[in-house]
Amino acid sequence: MDIAAFTFERDNWGRLVLKQGDGQTFVGVEPVRCFPLTDPDKEIALLDPEGKEILTLPDLTLLNPSARQMLEAELAARDFVPVIKRVLSTTNPNPPCQWSVETDRGKTRFQLESEDDVRKLGPTRVMIADSNGIRYTIPDISQLDAHSFRIVQGLV
Repeated sequence: MDIAAFTFERDNWGRLVLKQGDGQTFVGVEPVRCFPLTDPDKEIALLDPEGKEILTLPDLTLLNPSARQMLEAELAARDFVPVIKRVLSTTNPNPPCQWSVETDRGKTRFQLESEDDVRKLGPTRVMIADSNGIRYTIPDISQLDAHSFRIVQGLV
């Protein structure tokens, strides 16, 4: 596998696409830093949309400069994950809709484009991606107030 021949791009839906030198293509790739986190350029797992590992990059420096830059930007966005504490309001119960939320970093509003942007990660954890690609997490939906729980539960 020639890692230097890998390219990354975004498709029309904003999903990350990996193209390998041999022509093999993966859509909806999610990069995740593996342990040790103290060496952030080493051991990057590339996951498919269901969270299954496609492959592990041993070192980001093995990628060509444009592929490395795109992957580093994706990892930086992934590292910024506000925690939703409350859903204050939504413009509609189903996407597309505008959400107003309270997070661990303050109040914010974002656009939720599709039900596909809400993912259940285990029995109680939820990940939400807004229209700008910012990810929000809810560690345990059962800990939300009743109003927030009804809104989130309706999407997962």
